[in-house]
Amino acid sequence: MFFNINAQEKINVLVIGNENSSFLKRIYTEDEFELSNFSLNDLDYNRINEQNLIVLNELEQIPNTLSTVLKSFTNSGGTVLVIPPENVTLESYNNFLSTYSLGFKVKIPSVKRVTTINYSHPLYNNGVFEKRITNFQYPKVNSFYNLQSNTPSGILLFEDGKPFLTENANTYLFTAALNNVNSNFKSSPLIVPTLYNIAKNSFKVPKLYYNVGAQNSFEIKVNLQQDGVLTLKNNAESIIPKQQTFNNKVVVSTDEIPIQAGIYTVTNNGIALKNVSYNYDRSESNLTYQNIDNLAQVNTSNSITELFDTLKSETKVNALWKWFVIFALILLLTEMLILKYFK
Repeated sequence: MFFNINAQEKINVLVIGNENSSFLKRIYTEDEFELSNFSLNDLDYNRINEQNLIVLNELEQIPNTLSTVLKSFTNSGGTVLVIPPENVTLESYNNFLSTYSLGFKVKIPSVKRVTTINYSHPLYNNGVFEKRITNFQYPKVNSFYNLQSNTPSGILLFEDGKPFLTENANTYLFTAALNNVNSNFKSSPLIVPTLYNIAKNSFKVPKLYYNVGAQNSFEIKVNLQQDGVLTLKNNAESIIPKQQTFNNKVVVSTDEIPIQAGIYTVTNNGIALKNVSYNYDRSESNLTYQNIDNLAQVNTSNSITELFDTLKSETKVNALWKWFVIFALILLLTEMLILKYFK
């Protein structure tokens, strides 16, 4: 079996806003993330293309300049997370969100509980939960925004089925402010896997290994020159896989190639960047055993002690025929002697 562990690359996260972001610092820790925080007035727009995830932390409005830059950012493979304030400027927000078939309608000053989790969404279908939970400590909000009717299905839902968190085209959108006045979501166990996986999905590092012949995808941080391509190499072959180039990364996709299992080096003009491992699908080696309960004239036992007692008892029963034969021979011999000497 082939596998490899590459040096861990940090995911770049940029938070924009004046609202307290200490809860993000506790989730996006230094060992895995490169977190930076700027107010809207101090924002250096040149830093945006270097990021993997941008968090709009309760901005009252999204200026046209920022909206334009963020649209270009998501088109280049970046991810945006929008946390609205309690009172948004609808026009500026909807100008940005309309690009992603999202948008706010009106604010609803009503208490709602978050009661439903979309377990099939990529944020939660990778082993976050051992089993589906129907009764947990429901977070709540004191006010939220209704979404436009064409909004995609939610990731987290209120008790009436309306989205609390939704996503489309690399853009995640909360429908309520997360500050402590409006919500207790920051204290909910849901916040850590939700925000953590949003960031982890913004840059897909190579896994330990992939299966040959399956649909696989991973990302490499690199700035390619014009007409530059990444190559997969090992001692036997050199492959140019399917790839999509963005500003600061390349998304590599493999399916029919490679066809041989092994460790491949991702190279750019002969320079090694990462190692990627491929193995043959091991599911063919999974053994399927005959269900002996379906076989006739077969007895089963769930206890070793009981089994030995049964075998011992059957052995004793089977040994009795020997004594019957011995007694029969003795009686026959006795009868012959009587007939011979007492005739």
